Amino acid sequence: MSGIILFIDRDIWSHRLDAALRTAGIPFVAHRDHFPDDTPDAEWIAAVAERGWTILTRDRRIRYRANEAAAVRKGRLHMFALTSGNVSAAETATIVVKAWPAIQRAVAATPPPKMWSITRGGGVAPIKG
Repeated sequence: MSGIILFIDRDIWSHRLDAALRTAGIPFVAHRDHFPDDTPDAEWIAAVAERGWTILTRDRRIRYRANEAAAVRKGRLHMFALTSGNVSAAETATIVVKAWPAIQRAVAATPPPKMWSITRGGGVAPIKG
């Protein structure tokens, strides 16, 4: 076990993703189980940092919003953003499970803070910015 716990942002969570992560044995917590839907991103990002979780989101724009990007940096977090648009819940689940080994390697090899993209093929690459 890698010790990584994925925090599944509200914008990517689905029953299919939940089931796929459980089946694959990937440790995770869901936004919906810890925060109201209207919790500002900078607020939940700071709370995620306190808990030592790793963010999984579909919101690639976090890096452009000053307060949210600052919360990722200040919290010394790893954040992984799915970069493929218009994918179904089933496809998202497949992509994330496929990317899990690369996520583990990226976190182990790179000190935080760091933002990453996850491609449709399950690849992981650093996000510039």
